[in-house]
Amino acid sequence: MPHQTIQLYLKTLQKQDKAPATLKAVGADLVHLTTWWEAKYQRLFEPAYLVERDLRAWKVARQQIDGAAPRTINRGLSTLRRFCAWAIEQGLMVDNPATNLIDIPNEPLSPRSLPDEAVDALLRATQQEPNTLLRLRDEALLALLVYAGLRVQEVCDAQLRDLDLAGETIIVRSGKGRRARRVPLHTDALPPLRRYLQEIRCPEGLPAIGSDAERQPLLIGVQITVKGQPAQPGISTGLVRHRLRLLRQRAASLLQAAAAQEQSLDRRGQLEKMVQQLATTSPHTLRHSLARRMLKNGAHLPEVQRVLGHSRLSTTGIYLIPSEDDLRAAINCAGV
Repeated sequence: MPHQTIQLYLKTLQKQDKAPATLKAVGADLVHLTTWWEAKYQRLFEPAYLVERDLRAWKVARQQIDGAAPRTINRGLSTLRRFCAWAIEQGLMVDNPATNLIDIPNEPLSPRSLPDEAVDALLRATQQEPNTLLRLRDEALLALLVYAGLRVQEVCDAQLRDLDLAGETIIVRSGKGRRARRVPLHTDALPPLRRYLQEIRCPEGLPAIGSDAERQPLLIGVQITVKGQPAQPGISTGLVRHRLRLLRQRAASLLQAAAAQEQSLDRRGQLEKMVQQLATTSPHTLRHSLARRMLKNGAHLPEVQRVLGHSRLSTTGIYLIPSEDDLRAAINCAGV
């Protein structure tokens, strides 16, 4: 159980209407610090005991022992700065030990994304699902991840009233930072979403405008622990990741089969590379992939920013930086 001071701090953030993902990340950072501190000094953690050399030692341990990525460590350092500032306001500390904490230099690379062919294999993998309800629901799920670039929580929060097939848009009512936005839907996203609505979600027609039914979650899950496995409105982020994991395994199998029959060694290598990329695909990878496709096909950075719901253009600008795969492809062109 988190230290009582951490619990109090998280309750303070909760009152500030911080997103669940933010609370989870902050809690994880602080629990890691207190656990490390208590193991090192063999006594119970108290904020008043923290000194600057503790935080420097924790940073080194995260980097050298845990092997955490610079971005992860820097997020933790940001958490500690805010926590210490709050602790001083609460009278739990006298001096702020985090004042002189310096972030770890981190040379930015564009986030990992999938090539178009791997995304196509993922979309085709839904056809291997024998359960009609799950197949059509997964098609709708991928349509929102692949073609609209929604965050995983945004997909789970989407309501029936948010999807406007006639207007070819979906509304995100509470994105990151509680910002709302309207996202245009690619034409390829419309058929699977329409099939899902007509055959699974609303076979008797859409609910009346303004009704409570209209505010129900758009996507449905199956209660596998209940007899008959009835459908129920609403899915969790864990379920989204579980279904994507299953779909990426199926997509990888499709590409592996194609690679086994391929005569060209170069082409076989490309397919096998995509299999490796699918192994680490997450909902956010699909979001990154959409951004890269948009820019590659001529979209401007502010347009990508609006679609993804970034508050700053600089955040979107990271997609202009070469990715690790881009650098690898470039270095492979330098053979003698």
